[in-house]
Amino acid sequence: MKIDKRKVEAVKTMKTKLILFLFLLSNFVYSQSREEILDSDLYKMKFLFFNNVPKFVNYLSYNIKVDEESLVKRIKNNQEESRLKSDSITYIYFKNISKPIKFNGKYQTSLTKVVLIKTPKGKVVREYSIVGVFDEYYKNWKFIDSSILSDDEIKVHFSTLNEKMISSIKPMVQYQFDENNLIKKCNEYRNMELESISPFTFDKQRILVYETEKKDITNDNYYLMDIIRYKDNPCLTTSVLKDLKKEISKSKIGDELDMEIVAFDDNTYYFVTKFKNDKRTFFDKLTVINKINP
Repeated sequence: MKIDKRKVEAVKTMKTKLILFLFLLSNFVYSQSREEILDSDLYKMKFLFFNNVPKFVNYLSYNIKVDEESLVKRIKNNQEESRLKSDSITYIYFKNISKPIKFNGKYQTSLTKVVLIKTPKGKVVREYSIVGVFDEYYKNWKFIDSSILSDDEIKVHFSTLNEKMISSIKPMVQYQFDENNLIKKCNEYRNMELESISPFTFDKQRILVYETEKKDITNDNYYLMDIIRYKDNPCLTTSVLKDLKKEISKSKIGDELDMEIVAFDDNTYYFVTKFKNDKRTFFDKLTVINKINP
């Protein structure tokens, strides 16, 4: 996602100020939480998949008849078939995550994998069932993914799963993506408080998005960024680091990143993020806490 700087000057843009406050919570607490590790492992699996790193299959739980090499080949073949139909996966996120329950000595959870796909007839959404199983020794999750495994391959796992997990596995659901609602939510992305948790450090982040600049910043840890929002696509923004106050940071004044809101679901914004001079694709999800006065 490359943004033409000349385009920024050629069209009228809406500018907001984004102030990112970092409140560092106890890493010990979050690192011991199965729910936080679940969110982190889902992010890492998605990150590896979109950046074409085959190791993403290490997060998948599959029966012994399907080895890692065969699974990677299967997924690549599926992607090639989609490419020939001009279909492409643009984003993945997860929702409907159940509270982990213990069965056969292992914690298990059910969730929904939401896949956004661009097709010649417009964007569509496909929802697949996933069951996660937690490994207490390695402190990580493995996922039984119905978008990859066949029905017979999934059934091989049934003897190790709780009845609630088995009943949560449903057929794939497909529907048209609501582009108008996304544009509406992008336009509303201002004068609000949001929060996020880093999938790598488990640090909690509080984000304030204002239309006007605030002068009364008193917090010890923050980033202040100018946001350029494009008139013809309010979901697309370029952010420039204007100020920061943090003891240790790899960031510097003037750093740029492009962010695009690609989905909104259950009060949460989902972003694709690109840093300048970095070919990798990153992802963010920010949950709305409340609206704030401008």
